[in-house]
Amino acid sequence: MSSEKRKIAYIDGKPYEVGPNHSSILKFIKSYLGEKKVPTLCDDPNLAPYGACRVCSVEVALVKDGPSKVVASCHTPVTENQHIFTNNEGLTNLRKNIVELVLTDHPMNCSSCEVDKNCELQDVANDLGISEHRYNNPKQNKGIPKDTSHTYMRMNLDNCINCGRCVRACDEIQGAFVLTMSGRGFESRITTDNDMLFGDSSCVSCGACAHTCPTDAISDVFASKSADYDKKVRTTCSYCGVGCNLEASIKDGKVVSIDTPKETEVNAGHTCLKGRYAFGFYDHKDRLRSPLVKRNGKFHKVS
Repeated sequence: MSSEKRKIAYIDGKPYEVGPNHSSILKFIKSYLGEKKVPTLCDDPNLAPYGACRVCSVEVALVKDGPSKVVASCHTPVTENQHIFTNNEGLTNLRKNIVELVLTDHPMNCSSCEVDKNCELQDVANDLGISEHRYNNPKQNKGIPKDTSHTYMRMNLDNCINCGRCVRACDEIQGAFVLTMSGRGFESRITTDNDMLFGDSSCVSCGACAHTCPTDAISDVFASKSADYDKKVRTTCSYCGVGCNLEASIKDGKVVSIDTPKETEVNAGHTCLKGRYAFGFYDHKDRLRSPLVKRNGKFHKVS
């Protein structure tokens, strides 16, 4: 038995043990109280902490009933004897104000959006009780034309919230460094290479950017983030020996898109071009669906 002293921190007044995997306050809270206890927008468990949106802010005191301050939980380390408060009137007002400011530059047309009912921004806004915002200027879109030049990817920057997740996924996960953030303030936007069209860039079509995007600012031709499917089936990619875990969206008995679960050990929510987009053979009419043996010049099913 280990002789090390257990380290305890407090969440909303209750003690919890700080474990070796609790590298941040957010991970500490999620491990005990679930994914939805603290809202997030710029956080992705497969990316390094970033702290851009501040929606995950919590209050932290170093002693009981002592002075507290508001910190971003995604990149603030959890330490022994911290007293963490996840929800109160001040935090709720702060989160609502942040999300309302995000929505000032985001079209309020959820019902016609590709990711309606599967949008992280929509979920956070609904959880905070936001149906409209108090800030009417500037206009609610940037007027950036939709980029459909890519064979697989689609970019609709009118719906971008500048969380930076796509840039970080391209850098940290795929290592392609295709995407970057250009401009300042309300002129900030995602660009590809030297401000090229998506289809002319050095993108390798891995889909990591679309997978992590919390809205439909970056998506794909298969609408893989759409909630318009009958069921999802967990499966293993059949292309190579890595064994990437996939989720196939099924509609009317056919595979319509492929997604990658974020919590998987093998591929950590990532896969290649083939695994994500080359799934047309699944339902192809010429696909072999049972073993065959050749007798007298003709193939016969053997099982």
